[in-house]
Amino acid sequence: MSVSRPGFMETIKLLPLARRVGAYVYNEHRNGRTPVFDLSGITLSPPIPPSNAGVPLGGMGGGSIGRGVRGEFRRWSLYPGRYRHTVVKGDCFGFRVKGVGENDTAEACVLSTVPTAGIENGYKGWNWGGKVDLDKRSTFAGLFPRSWSTYTDPTNTQSGVNVVCKQVSPFLPDNYSDTSLPCGVFEFEIENNGESDKEVSIMFNWENNDGGDEKDEKEHSDVLSTLKSNAWGGRTVMSTFNSGPEVKGVAMLHRRLRRIAYNSTQTDSGMFEFVPTHAQLCSCTAPFEGTGNNDKHYVEQTGFAVGAIEGDGVTVTTVKGWNPENREQGDGIWKQFVESGELGGRLGGRGEEGGKKAAVVCGKVKVGKGEKRKIVFSLSWDNGEAAFGSGEKHPRRHSLFFPTTKSTVGSLSNAAAISTVALRKHSAWDADISEWQKPYIENPELPEWFKGQLMNELYYLVDGGGVWVDSTDGQVNKREGGGEDSYLFDVKGMKRGADELDAGNVTAVDIGDVAGVVKASMERMELYKLGSGRGDQCSVGTFLYLEGHEYVMYNTSDVHFYASFALNRLMPELQRSVMRDFARSVFKADTEIRTLLGEGEEAPRKVRGAVVHDQGSPSESPVNKVNAYNFQDVSRWKDLPSKFVLMAVRDAQGMGEEDKKDFVKAVWPACELSVERAAEMWDKQGDGMIKNEGFPDQTYDVWIADGVSTYTGGLWVAALFGMAKLAEVVGEEDKAKGYVERGRRAREVYNDRLWNGEYFSYSEKGKKTKANCDSVMADQMCGQWWSRVCGLEEVVQNDRVISSMKKVHEMNVVRWGEVSGLGRNGAVNGMKADGTVDDSCLQSKEVWTGTTYAVASTMLHQAEVEGVKEEDRKWLKEAAFDTAKGIWEAGWKRFGYSYATPEAWDGKGDFRSLGYMRPLCIWSMVDITKGRGLGEEGK
Repeated sequence: MSVSRPGFMETIKLLPLARRVGAYVYNEHRNGRTPVFDLSGITLSPPIPPSNAGVPLGGMGGGSIGRGVRGEFRRWSLYPGRYRHTVVKGDCFGFRVKGVGENDTAEACVLSTVPTAGIENGYKGWNWGGKVDLDKRSTFAGLFPRSWSTYTDPTNTQSGVNVVCKQVSPFLPDNYSDTSLPCGVFEFEIENNGESDKEVSIMFNWENNDGGDEKDEKEHSDVLSTLKSNAWGGRTVMSTFNSGPEVKGVAMLHRRLRRIAYNSTQTDSGMFEFVPTHAQLCSCTAPFEGTGNNDKHYVEQTGFAVGAIEGDGVTVTTVKGWNPENREQGDGIWKQFVESGELGGRLGGRGEEGGKKAAVVCGKVKVGKGEKRKIVFSLSWDNGEAAFGSGEKHPRRHSLFFPTTKSTVGSLSNAAAISTVALRKHSAWDADISEWQKPYIENPELPEWFKGQLMNELYYLVDGGGVWVDSTDGQVNKREGGGEDSYLFDVKGMKRGADELDAGNVTAVDIGDVAGVVKASMERMELYKLGSGRGDQCSVGTFLYLEGHEYVMYNTSDVHFYASFALNRLMPELQRSVMRDFARSVFKADTEIRTLLGEGEEAPRKVRGAVVHDQGSPSESPVNKVNAYNFQDVSRWKDLPSKFVLMAVRDAQGMGEEDKKDFVKAVWPACELSVERAAEMWDKQGDGMIKNEGFPDQTYDVWIADGVSTYTGGLWVAALFGMAKLAEVVGEEDKAKGYVERGRRAREVYNDRLWNGEYFSYSEKGKKTKANCDSVMADQMCGQWWSRVCGLEEVVQNDRVISSMKKVHEMNVVRWGEVSGLGRNGAVNGMKADGTVDDSCLQSKEVWTGTTYAVASTMLHQAEVEGVKEEDRKWLKEAAFDTAKGIWEAGWKRFGYSYATPEAWDGKGDFRSLGYMRPLCIWSMVDITKGRGLGEEGK
């Protein structure tokens, strides 16, 4: 795995840019903030994390913990905007097997094959998987949100015992309660194929650690040095729990000091907002006026819990508070485990006060000859409030179901309760996941490789830095009923208040009453499972996720345009919630003047009437302080208004009549303002078509277009037809007719200016596009694609679409595979008509993974259009999967980018922006015929 780097001549050209970016990154780090582009050096290279990623743990928006294919816990994203690629080797499972006879000997090993160099003293006496060649007898398979690690005779002692660990996370489409839970379950199925009965134990060791690195520890130490001695209560708290007769475990609290990196009162941003009252966006919060938070630090704390199911022959024992840095204690743990298969009793030795602490939960069961038995563990983590760089804290979605208040964030009881809920519900989750995936997995028309890729690309909804909070327009929702811990929702038309719940206002409870928390929490989860049906943020809250692991901006609209199909198909309430935030943002302005990194010019941060590029950075105040992106002037980007409109049209599909009207009325004023602003600014000729301005003014932000372009021009035509559909819903019939007429005029200009008889040229010829104006752009039919998605009038007639797609497949897929020497590896963005690569910029010669899926989806959607010849229909379907397969074949199988699909790779297979949202676009390739259009004619 290596990063894509510019060539020598490109590096020379990039020197001024490198200087600006370097200064920006340095200043951000110096001020304790995460830069939106984590790039450094003359070649603008990001940090390179290790490969071998597996299926991540967790639901949506509560943080995630990544697993590796070797059994390690390795990628941590527990706090907004922060990724830590730390392998905590002590977080591991141990396996022990013994015959039931008195003279039988026990054998044990750690179920991990990570290298043990540099491991803490406490683990040095453990029998690690590498010592018994475990890697030769273990396999990994992932199908998000589940994975299976299979171990054949783990101890390599001819025991006849095999183990399968099934990992399950609560990602459940259309479930707006369980899907928010920060937890995962490990179900160990033990099969005894030996000649005698066996006694099997499995232990789960967990350090009280959040994956933090030396930078986090330094910040903690720096802040601690400024505090009075009695102002800090320590870092570690642990407690065992017993939540009813069936679950035992250990809960622990990890605490760290963090400084506030950004204060909204320190910058004269000029932020204001105006939202027309008829927009019906949401009336439950007040406008943002700044936090006024003058504190210099806050406490960042997370509760962890490891639990196990006891009963049905399984006994559970625990140890808490042992020190992994102490060899004597570590040897004592391993000795107990090997000798008895249980834990308990005193451990020798002491570590340094305040040093590392860990806990172990162990399950033991007898497995008869020929039998299968299970030992089940859960892992949960709870930091119930998402803390942003401004010091603002917003309650996470799962805090609606667990008693999180300012005094109990990350409480032991909450972590224990979530762990217990996971163990009680994991079988139902497993069944629901199978039921949801079944239609896709059993569909004979889908290639086998595609079925796995379709599910696995969804990893990003869990591991994309997502934050799901109970807020509207950047402000915490005010709940009626008496305090911050009571809730009142309109759920599917039913008024529910705290008085309708047995537990009423749940408050923080002692760790000993976990069962009570579990009972009340499960009742609330059932109540809030569905949502309002309209994406109202008073009901489902706000969902924010990063553009990429390295591009630290929330809900980047031009990229989300592609990725949004996953939310639209699987969590439509959250997608509509995202759209409501976009709609509000159109009316906002921020007069802060910034020097932009691209060319060094100055521009205001946000202009009223412009669709936002992003909803801000986790280092500032998301949704309140928008447009963290500072590379180009996004207020002049030509694709954003069109994309906003088209997403609104698509998202209204399939809604009930009243819900659809409510949603469209909420977004219509913003659609109208943004489109009319675009027409006024960029259609100076009055021919109905907007024009690019000779700088990278769209999602391809270093690839210049001039005049009419195939990408933004096609989107504009589709958006005008989309505006007509939206106008009809809100009863603006005259406006609807006007938009249809404007769309047809723009369509005529688009076809006349760009159609060259075989495909649509990249752009009109301009000062900076002379050499590549006739390039074959892979994404040239983006507008036509969305016209099919939304059931609108066509942008391009059938024969031209098919001709263009054949050219794209010939040049950008097949020919590119040949000239790159990599074989099939997706669709390169730009090729010349003579079969050479468009090397006019970095992005023109890259494969964009999400765009490749979009090209394939364009082909599949066109195959469903009435009037397409049968031979063309067959070719479109075959070419679609041939195009998309390159991402799986090259990216996941050969390049090692599994569960971290990058934005792009170059002709060497080197990546740019590892872990990115756009590949979620693969979900546009399925369910193509469902509910197209806002009316019957679209179906």
